[in-house]
Parts: sequence; C-alpha cells; structure tokens
Amino acid sequence: MNATDLYSPHDARPGIPPARVPWGSVGLFLAIAFALGWLVCLPLWLGDGLASPLFRVLAAVLMYTPAAGALIIAFATVPRGSRARYLGLLPFRPVSRKIWLFVLAPVVFLAVGIGGFVLAVALGWAEADWAMAAVEQQLAGQMDLDVFLILQIASLPIAVATSSIAAFGEELGWRGYLTTALSPLGFWRSALIIGVVWGLWHAPIILLGYNFQRTDLVGLLAMCAFTFFVGVLLQWSRYVTRSVWPAVVGHGALNATFTVPLLWATPEMDPLIGMALGLPGWILMAALIVLLLVFRTFRPGPDWAPKTDAREPQSLQTPIA
Repeated sequence: MNATDLYSPHDARPGIPPARVPWGSVGLFLAIAFALGWLVCLPLWLGDGLASPLFRVLAAVLMYTPAAGALIIAFATVPRGSRARYLGLLPFRPVSRKIWLFVLAPVVFLAVGIGGFVLAVALGWAEADWAMAAVEQQLAGQMDLDVFLILQIASLPIAVATSSIAAFGEELGWRGYLTTALSPLGFWRSALIIGVVWGLWHAPIILLGYNFQRTDLVGLLAMCAFTFFVGVLLQWSRYVTRSVWPAVVGHGALNATFTVPLLWATPEMDPLIGMALGLPGWILMAALIVLLLVFRTFRPGPDWAPKTDAREPQSLQTPIA
C-alpha cells in the first residue's frame, strides 16, 4: 500500500465515494478533531469544570472541532470540485426527502425524548413530577405555569434552528467527511465505527460529569451507546438524501427536544436509566431502527452516488452500498 492508498479519496469525479477507505486521511481527521476537542476543553479541566462560566461558550466551540478536521483533510486530499459532495453539502436534490426529514426530525426526537422518560417512569426507573412543582417553585410567581409551558412549546422551532447551527460543526465531520470516507465498509460497519468514535470524542466533557453525571468509564461507554443509536438514524438520513443537511437538523432537533422531559424530572433522577440519553432512549431508538429495517428503508446504494454517464464502464457506475 502506497501513500496514495492511505490518503487519497481514489476518485476525482464529483460525488463518487472512495473505492477504498483512505485510512491515513481518516486517522489525521480523527487526530485533529480529538486534539482540538481536548484543547478547547482544557480551561474546564484546569478550572471549575462544568460549573465554569466558560462552559457554554467552550461547548459551542467544541462542536466545531470535527468540522475543522473535516475541512482541513478535505482541502488537503479531496480533489477540487468534489469537496462539497464528499462532505455532503451537495446535492440539494432530492429536495422532497430533505423537506420531509426537516419536518419529521423534531417530531421524532421529541417523541423519543418524552417517550424515553415515560418508559422510565412506567418501568419504575424514574419518578415524575407531573405537577411540575419544582418548575413552579423556580418561577416564584413571576410567570404563570401555563404561560411558561406555552412559551416553551412555541420556542421549540427557534431552539431547533439555533441548535442546528451548532450541530453543523459536528455533522460536517461525522456524517459529512467520515461517513463518505468509511462508505466502502458498508452502512453498518461504518455506523458502528462512527458511533463509537463520536462517543469517545465527547470524553473531555463526559468525564467531567456532563450528560450522565458520571466521571468514569461507565459514563463514557454510555455516551458511546447513545451516539451509536443516534448515529445510525443520522447516518441513514445522509444515505437516503446524499446530504448532510438532514443530519444537521436531526442533531439540532435532538439537542433541542431531549431536554423537554426535564420539566417533569425529579432531582434524584439518574440520566442513565431515567432519560432518553440512557437506556430508555436506546430502547426506543432501537425500535425505530427495526421499523426502518422492516419497511426496507435501509437501501442506500441507489441514492448514494449521482447518476453517471451511460457511456462509462459498468464497474464505475456501481454505487457503494
């Protein structure tokens, strides 16, 4: 294997995925994304951790470290004219599929978020404060609880839009560059690798107690499980639309809606078994993936690469499944 095999995408034509995984490029991309991620979070580790006033700002910057790696490697190794499609920024067609996913993603992830909490309560894994006494106490009479709920619901579209802006930084790396680079492995093997890598990339904040309130290996493994299930759904959207944009909106919708059940959560709730981030959400997302399989929607091949000239050799017209 020579340097070209390690670093080149192996095909200069726009939109055509690599014939082999460019492992050298993938390794460099991951090194950049992980190194920048730890560098961005270093002030948290040297300071007050999640309690730091810089946390929100640094968390937003952290989300763009995969994008930085993707852009650096794409400009260094992908031929000019192919980069936008390689990263999933193009094509815009089929437009109808994207529109449907833009609309459905917030609905689906809101259902999973609330459904995961309800499932946890039903199974006795969590208790619910359906009267929202804790929320009402925090409002301290400054706003009626019903008005507060209406405002929360009405603001969800705005929350999804703003969350999607931040999510773009991650998705350009994971469902953009890395999904294309690993496409020769097939959907499931690449989804497993990306899911685990995506989870491990969160280590700088997970090990500080973010999401699962655990600062050990259990918290990190839980994040890897969560990112695998979510990653399958987001990668599916990249395959069936040939575009990273539905994954961007899906990721933004997830971040905006999965916090909604916190309105009814109690302080004692364990996120690992009481929220959609943990086991209840994994169960529901696994069920959703099974439904996609049953209805035969995991057929990415025909939609992965653009139509080619009929005069090209047949071997070059076969998309990677």
